[in-house]
Amino acid sequence: MTPQQEAAFEAKAERHFRSHRELPLGRDFRWNTERFRSDVGNHSFDRNYDRTFPDSPGSPGWWQKRFSN
Repeated sequence: MTPQQEAAFEAKAERHFRSHRELPLGRDFRWNTERFRSDVGNHSFDRNYDRTFPDSPGSPGWWQKRFSN
């Protein structure tokens, strides 16, 4: 890659990621995605979500209806 191509790529990447939020210092990269955090042992979100939306795609009821005989 020539220096000109690299500079063009960097400028394009800066424009693309300009609106993305920066990661706060000392924060886990999953800071705004509580559902997929492995360090939180409480799975009440999943249980409550499945209870509220029992037929949503991916819920246990949905899997049961779709793939059981």
